[in-house]
Amino acid sequence: MRKAFFSFLLFLTVASTGMAQDNYINAIGIRGGNPTGVTYKHFIGRYAVIEGIGGISFSYNDPKKLGFSITGLYEYHFYLTEGLNLFAGGGISVGGGKNLVILNADVIGGLEYTFYNFPLNLSIDYKPYYSPLNRDIGIKGFGLNEFGVSIRYVIQ
Repeated sequence: MRKAFFSFLLFLTVASTGMAQDNYINAIGIRGGNPTGVTYKHFIGRYAVIEGIGGISFSYNDPKKLGFSITGLYEYHFYLTEGLNLFAGGGISVGGGKNLVILNADVIGGLEYTFYNFPLNLSIDYKPYYSPLNRDIGIKGFGLNEFGVSIRYVIQ
C-alpha cells in the first residue's frame, strides 16, 4: 500500500512539472455545497491559485443555524491532462449569522476541468475544516462532510 501511494505521488509530481498547459487567469461562477454561493479563482503563478468563496453557510449539527461566510483559499494545481487539473490547498473561513459564528481552518482538494474552446470550468471538491469555537457561539471541532460542485465562466 505504501509503494502504491508513493508511486501515485511520484506520478502527480512528474505530471505537474512535465506538462505545459496554457491555463485561464480568472474564473467566476457559482458553487453548490457548504458554503453555497459565488466562487472566484485567480492564478497568481503557473500552478498557484487563490480562490474566494462568498456564500451561505449552515451547520450540519443544527440546520436552523444559517450564516454568511467568506472563505479565502490558496491552492496548488497539478496538471493531469489538457484541461484536467487536480488541486489541493488550504485557507480560512470567517462569517456569522443569528446564533452562529464561523471561524474555520479549511483544507481543500478536488478535480477541475476547463473546456478547451469554450469558456467554462467545472470542479468538484472536498473541503473539510476545523473550528476552534465552542458550541455556545458556533461549531466546534472537525467538519468532515463538506463537498462542493462549482461552475465558472473563464475570463482570460
